Amino acid sequence: MPWSKMKNIILVILAATNLALLILVGGRAIQGSRLLSQAREDSIQFLRSRGIEMDESVIPQSMDLRPQIVERDLASEERAASILLDGPVSVQARGGEVYRYFNEKGSVQFHSDGTVSAQLEKGALSLGEDRPAGCLALMERMGLQGVILKEEKDRLIFQQTWKGSPLFTQQMTLMCQDGDLVAITSGRQMMGKPQEDAARETISVATALINFFNGVGTLGDVCNRIDAIEPGYSVSVSLSGPTLLTPVWRVTTDTGAYQLDTVTGGVTRVS
Repeated sequence: MPWSKMKNIILVILAATNLALLILVGGRAIQGSRLLSQAREDSIQFLRSRGIEMDESVIPQSMDLRPQIVERDLASEERAASILLDGPVSVQARGGEVYRYFNEKGSVQFHSDGTVSAQLEKGALSLGEDRPAGCLALMERMGLQGVILKEEKDRLIFQQTWKGSPLFTQQMTLMCQDGDLVAITSGRQMMGKPQEDAARETISVATALINFFNGVGTLGDVCNRIDAIEPGYSVSVSLSGPTLLTPVWRVTTDTGAYQLDTVTGGVTRVS
């Protein structure tokens, strides 16, 4: 048989083999998706059989948020400080991985656990007539995305987000006087670029729902309705290690709010 014909036959065999493998892998993926969907439906019915009602649309279809890990970025902290203080800053290492940046307009201090505080001279930084918009614009220049959770007479509460998902533990209180920002208190932020943490995996939606039911019972609580589930991240930092972003659900019920860790399955109350 001529080599050209034999080569064509080999190519056809290889193409058919690759197609068969794609069909096999795709079929398994579809079957796996169907099994997860059925498990989700079964867990919803289980909760309903235990007296917990819900609109099925509030239950996530899948676990889309992945565990992340972030290394502290001192350069980003210094840039954020120079933007907040509107000019070049001097730095003072205060020990314990605490850095203070300052100039004639005020000072800002960053800790390794994400805690941030600032004091500004009156008139040093105006948020403008639309304080929430001014706050969001300032945070964006500092490298932080987020939303305004609350606006009061003399303060704004900012919550950081990452790729549109809330970082529930990363909030800052901005104190204002006559439209000027004068202080940041009770603040935590995340600087740096998250990377997926391959060492941790999330549980399934079905497992999360069962863990929620068991966790609420372990806390000694009772709920009869799930009103909303908001996926987001909880942020934790060790003294010497990186920052961990853990996917969580904030579950709102008729009797209170809970946080479900979608890696460990643990449930805690949200105050």
